Amino acid sequence: MLVECGFSRVTTLEGVEYSFTPSFRRIAALGTPHEIVALFAGLHGPKAAQDATYVLACLCDQEDPTPLIGWREPGAWREGAMPPSMKVLLARHLMTHGIAGKARPDSKGEGKYSDRFDVAEYVAAARVHLGLSSADAEALSMTEFQSMFAMKYPKASDGEGSRDVPTRDQYEAAMAAFEERRRGN
Repeated sequence: MLVECGFSRVTTLEGVEYSFTPSFRRIAALGTPHEIVALFAGLHGPKAAQDATYVLACLCDQEDPTPLIGWREPGAWREGAMPPSMKVLLARHLMTHGIAGKARPDSKGEGKYSDRFDVAEYVAAARVHLGLSSADAEALSMTEFQSMFAMKYPKASDGEGSRDVPTRDQYEAAMAAFEERRRGN
């Protein structure tokens, strides 16, 4: 389980495990591109616990997460084993890795706001640029996508081009200096 890519596991006091996957496929199940962003924003608002329960229900790998996250009965809400504040923290973590990504924690956070998150665009980009199948692309979290993209295209992901490979001009200048020193000795 790649925790650094957003995948999470919760174990109850009784030893029951629940795993959560912030994959593109699961994020898409949260709603339309606009609803996904609204839901992420909702995790920071007055109905955060309610939105967190929905996020956790959609991103849980197990069939029935209700013993952990709670459930609604006619006229009442039954809390699960996880406190509401923990549900919010976990849902924020999952959504951050699922739609914003955290592959570059040292970046200056200069991303731009968008009121929509179109999963299909990222799945297509993973298929085209990374050569993944549809199923493999849909299984990625945004953090995984960003990491893989940065590995495949290091200069494109780093505006300053910090790769350890010289430019053509640097190479030619170094070779000219080498030849000049060789002839001089």
